[in-house]
Amino acid sequence: MTLEEGLELISNYKKGLEKFLETLPEQSVQLGSEMIQTLTLNSKNQITNLEAIEKSLKRPVKN
Repeated sequence: MTLEEGLELISNYKKGLEKFLETLPEQSVQLGSEMIQTLTLNSKNQITNLEAIEKSLKRPVKN
């Protein structure tokens, strides 16, 4: 896998998580508020982690 392919994969995963977060409030009746809060926090943490990975992959290599 190339760097570009890896970054595209990360980007697509982030977009999926962001879409999930957008639709999550619609599920509140079935899931309950505590589960919504947990899923929201976990998704936001995953996005933060993905952004950190992206940043480190884009950093120039030091010799």
